Amino acid sequence: MSVARKNLMLGTAGHVDHGKTALVKALTGCDTDTLAEEKRRGLTIDLGFAPWRMADGRVVGIVDVPGHVDFVRNMVAGAHGIDIVILVVAADDGVMPQTREHLDILSLMGLRHGLVALTKIDLVAPEMRELVSEDIRGLLAGTFLEGAPICPMSNVTGEGYEGFFDALNQQVAACEGRADAGLFRAWVSDVFTIRGFGTVVTGIPTSGVVRVGDRLCLLPAGSFGRVRRLEVYGEDATVGRAGECVALNLSDFDHESIHRGMVLCESEALQPVTMAEAELQILPTISAHVKDYAEVHFHIGTAVVLARLALLEGGDLTPGQRQMVQVRLAKPLALAPGERFVIRANVAGPKQSGLTTIGGGRVLGVSNVRLRRKRPWTLAALAARKEVMDDPLCWCELMLYEAGQPSSLAALADRCLLHPEELSPLLQSLRAMGRLVEADSGVVVHREVMQAAAGKMLEAIKAFHVADPQRVGIDRECLFGSLGGEGSFQELALQALERAGQVAVIETRVAAAGWSPRLFASDLALCDRLAQSLQRAGYARPTGEELAATVGESPERVQAMLGVLVDRGVAVELTKGLVVHREAVVAAQPVALELLARGPSFSTMQFRDALGVSRKYAVPLLDDLDKTHFTVREGHDRTAGAGARDRLLAEVNGSRTHLGLC
Repeated sequence: MSVARKNLMLGTAGHVDHGKTALVKALTGCDTDTLAEEKRRGLTIDLGFAPWRMADGRVVGIVDVPGHVDFVRNMVAGAHGIDIVILVVAADDGVMPQTREHLDILSLMGLRHGLVALTKIDLVAPEMRELVSEDIRGLLAGTFLEGAPICPMSNVTGEGYEGFFDALNQQVAACEGRADAGLFRAWVSDVFTIRGFGTVVTGIPTSGVVRVGDRLCLLPAGSFGRVRRLEVYGEDATVGRAGECVALNLSDFDHESIHRGMVLCESEALQPVTMAEAELQILPTISAHVKDYAEVHFHIGTAVVLARLALLEGGDLTPGQRQMVQVRLAKPLALAPGERFVIRANVAGPKQSGLTTIGGGRVLGVSNVRLRRKRPWTLAALAARKEVMDDPLCWCELMLYEAGQPSSLAALADRCLLHPEELSPLLQSLRAMGRLVEADSGVVVHREVMQAAAGKMLEAIKAFHVADPQRVGIDRECLFGSLGGEGSFQELALQALERAGQVAVIETRVAAAGWSPRLFASDLALCDRLAQSLQRAGYARPTGEELAATVGESPERVQAMLGVLVDRGVAVELTKGLVVHREAVVAAQPVALELLARGPSFSTMQFRDALGVSRKYAVPLLDDLDKTHFTVREGHDRTAGAGARDRLLAEVNGSRTHLGLC
């Protein structure tokens, strides 16, 4: 019989020996201190997980974290999966250093729900209990736990348990839990092997759903394997969800190649990076400034690596300040926008010394490119990401805008770390809002990106008219090439301009709406003389300087009039700067037909020899025949295109008629 599960995780926090593990055992019946060293020393060293079966039958997970200062890195590794915290404070000790540091870490990790368990009340007088409660209220002031219930209790006598359970149930009811949306991602918490089953990986998924049979990628290694078996809270299951403690029995993985800090994900959309852009907040209680390029311990998920902080806004970071930074990692990690992190560093001061939590923040972007400091557009882009990160629709629109060009649905889904079916309703909303343009091929582009591209294209067309006022318009391919980017994007922009009536497309040329070439009688006369020169030259076209000398004009004016001849169809521009009379191109067609009559294809060398020209002319002539579909290129040879096939068929039919066969 299956039990209902709520996709959220409880977690303990607090100083060493304040009763966290005993509290978890009282809730769940499980002793989460399973290591021999933990038993010997009587303290929690690593993370412990247990299921709490609530009175209504639902199951919620609990992660027990270590409280000793030496194991804060393990505490942070567990904190990434916590949704509701139980801050444990012993009445006989009161607020201690790790109480404060754990609360700082939880605040930096973005927690919003929790309560306080005031344990060991059996060891103190009621007056001391009240004094400690006042200290706790002072500690919580200004934090996410301000006003949270403080529940006096004893793990020995059971006093106060009923009130604690009621308060905890209220917290669970108020917390929405984690959604199943998004690509499956899980930070590796532990890995081991079981005889007869193989590699087992445990963790708390941060997003998505995993099922038996799913193919998963291990990052940053980049290796793949499948889920053989799946357990949730120690029980067999077919599905594991975000916010649950899952154990995955994986095929094709050697357990020795997997370690804490790696990520299992269902898609290659997530890639290892060495840079992360983020907003960093420095705790107001630290006793030192953070300088540019400071070395820190970067804790995210279950990983911890050394990193350098590039302060993108310049200057030092003082206690309590925030700044956009680029975290430059010593080792690649598989990071995702939105993830919370904590930084720790060696601090020397009157109140602190050694490795201490100094701040944290949220990843806004990931890359492998170093950003330069004090760049307004960079800071604006990061600020925009911060503003919309928690709104799926706005985040989707921003990812579409940042793409800067048309995106397939699959590519955009990867950018958003969503499944295509999860992306579709978001695109439908953006379409209804008029925020995107969709092409026939199914690609989408942000309307503002399209408008910017169209505006840039129109400027290029008008600039061409200024430079060459005698021309009908700019060649489409030249226009696209001058603007850069993908041809499909430029085609979309051109179509948008044409629909808006801002441009006219004349065969292969593009002109601004209402444009007319400015040709004088002297221009037309020069065109006639140039046409005659090209006709006489055939394939041996003289250079621009030679033509200019022949007609007695400047090379620049000759070049402009050659463009007019191309526009009027009198001449053909085979390649940039190589213009021949159209008769020369037409004369090449019978030569190609004769070669095709001898066999199914011919080579460039055969065409060159048959035409009696150099390769310099043969290759562009063949390219022009391909462009007009007279021939088709197949490797290094040419076969008959639609134009050649029609001519060959007409000749065959003519021969049959001449012989009286038809």
